[in-house]
Amino acid sequence: MTTQEAKLILQAYRPGSEDGKDPFFATALELTRTDKELGEWFARQCEFDQMMSIALQSEIPPAGLRDSILARKALPQVSKKAKPFQALSIFLSVAAAIVLFVGIALFHGGVQHGSSSAELTVAAFTRQALDIKEQGKVSLATKSTNPSQLRKWLAERGAPNDFVVPPGLNGIPSLGCQSYEMGGTKVTLICFDLGNNQVAHLFVVDKSALTDASPDSRPELREDNGLAFATWTSGNKSYVLTGDNITRETIQKLI
Repeated sequence: MTTQEAKLILQAYRPGSEDGKDPFFATALELTRTDKELGEWFARQCEFDQMMSIALQSEIPPAGLRDSILARKALPQVSKKAKPFQALSIFLSVAAAIVLFVGIALFHGGVQHGSSSAELTVAAFTRQALDIKEQGKVSLATKSTNPSQLRKWLAERGAPNDFVVPPGLNGIPSLGCQSYEMGGTKVTLICFDLGNNQVAHLFVVDKSALTDASPDSRPELREDNGLAFATWTSGNKSYVLTGDNITRETIQKLI
C-alpha cells in the first residue's frame, strides 16, 4: 500500500470509534507506525476531527431551529425595554445557533459536497469534482478490487453504477469507491491504482441530472492550476477523470 492509498482510506477514519478494529483500516493504520510523514499527517487529521467533534457537541441547537430557518422566519424581535446587554445576548445566541446548524449541515456525513441547488451544470459538476480532489476530500467508503462489488455498493446508495470505464482503465485494479452529493444529485467516485504512487479518480454523474449536458462528446483534456483532467459525455453518463501524480499524457492514454 502506498502513502497516497493510505491517506485515501484514513480520511474516512473516525477517532475514538470502532474503526480501529475494522480490518478496512488495518493496513493503513499499520503504515502510520512505520512511515513518519504519514504518521504526522494522521495525527493532525485525528486532532482536527476531535476538535470538530467537541465543537459540534458543545452546544445544542434550540428545538425547532431547523424548521424556523427553512421557513425563513424573521429573527425574534427584541423588546424596546430590553437592556443593551440583554439584546446583544439574544442576538449572539441566535447567531451562534444558526452558525452551528449550518456547520452541522455542511459537516454531517463527510461525503456531501457542493451547492444545495437542485440544478447542476456540466461546469459545476467539473468544478466540484476538482475541488474534492484539490481540497483533499477524496475518501473511500468501501475498498475492493472487485468491480462488481463496487457497483453493487453504489447501486444500494442510489449512485451511478452502470457507467463505462475508459479503455485505458480496463484491467487496472480499483482501490475502492465513494458516493458524493452535488446539488442534490448523486455522484460516483471510483479510484484506480496505476502504480508508482499514481491514482486515477473517475467521477461519474447521470447526464440527465445536468441541465446543459450535450450528446456524446469526445474527451476534452485540460489543466487547472497544474491539475490535469479530462471531461466527456458518453451514453447516459458524464465523466471527469483526474488523479494524483498523473500528467496530461497519462490521462490521454487512459481515455
